[in-house]
Amino acid sequence: MAKVISLSEAAYKELKRIKGNKSFSETILSLIKEKRSSNKEALLRFFGVGRIDLNKIASLKKGWKFSKSPLT
Repeated sequence: MAKVISLSEAAYKELKRIKGNKSFSETILSLIKEKRSSNKEALLRFFGVGRIDLNKIASLKKGWKFSKSPLT
């Protein structure tokens, strides 16, 4: 089922430019998929892709202990 959406002139021109021979729907879905995968990759890089760095954990624990102590 088709839906109607509104785009600014600038957004329409850019979408039309990048779509090439694909439909607008295919292009939008492709862009969404790229964004989702780039978010996943960024999270994996941030969290170390499943590797546990025990030194990093130890340094974080020291910081947590320090932050829990009252300020004098």
